[in-house]
Amino acid sequence: MEKNLRDRLITVFLGVPVVLGMIFFVPQYNFIAFSIFLLAMTFIGSLEMSRMLFGKVTLIGYLAFILPLVQYLQGIVGFNSQIPDLIYVALLLLSFMIEIKAGEKDEFKLSLERAGKNALLITYPGYMASFFLKLLAIEGITSYAVMMFLVIAFGNDIFAYVFGRLFGKNNKGIVKVSPNKSLAGFIGSFFSAIALSFGYYALFKDNLPYISVLYRILLGVGVSISANVGDLIESVFKRSAGVKDSGNLFPGRGGALDSMDSEIASAPLFFLIFKLIMEAM
Repeated sequence: MEKNLRDRLITVFLGVPVVLGMIFFVPQYNFIAFSIFLLAMTFIGSLEMSRMLFGKVTLIGYLAFILPLVQYLQGIVGFNSQIPDLIYVALLLLSFMIEIKAGEKDEFKLSLERAGKNALLITYPGYMASFFLKLLAIEGITSYAVMMFLVIAFGNDIFAYVFGRLFGKNNKGIVKVSPNKSLAGFIGSFFSAIALSFGYYALFKDNLPYISVLYRILLGVGVSISANVGDLIESVFKRSAGVKDSGNLFPGRGGALDSMDSEIASAPLFFLIFKLIMEAM
């Protein structure tokens, strides 16, 4: 356990500064360095998800990567913004077409299960991660705005652990899928995310669009709830697949999905709320 925690801390303290550095120092071409990193992580995550769902990497597992890739290209080239949505629908229809033939092998008894798995694989992580790339492509977006999301999301995870360790001894086990999670951790991360939203804005408001008090609260609440759901649903997926980690990409943290589950789930909400902020200006 101590070795696992040590490896986890080393990965976090080395990885987080590198990620933030890519965002702050290379903002060109929609944060190209960070975008390439995100695309690579999403590709690996799609392969991991395919293995958990089907026990192998399927064709849809490879094709799901097209979604975030097209979204990045849309942000760079500026072609019609509906094309990523078109790709999403096309991939769903392709998976249905495959099942029309594949279902023959078992008289369609498992067709609903396979179709549901493929729909999930197309949506998670690819489609949900593409919202992060949408955020990077917003006209006038700054490094400070992108880092605001990561600070709140990372901070939510950190303070969930801190409050859980300090005050969660007698209130663990509120969710069966992750018995070490505590009520204190959830409450602490919730209010910490809101505080981080206010604190970050106070420090860097000159480099951010005006964010009203209501929107600052919404950003903190939205990221915290969705990040915690992302963390828990990843545990559900792994329990269902009978694996401890989604992969072994990072020492102490597991695979790509283990490392970005909270960010995958919270990116869509942050993007949508931030778009409302930009449109209100």
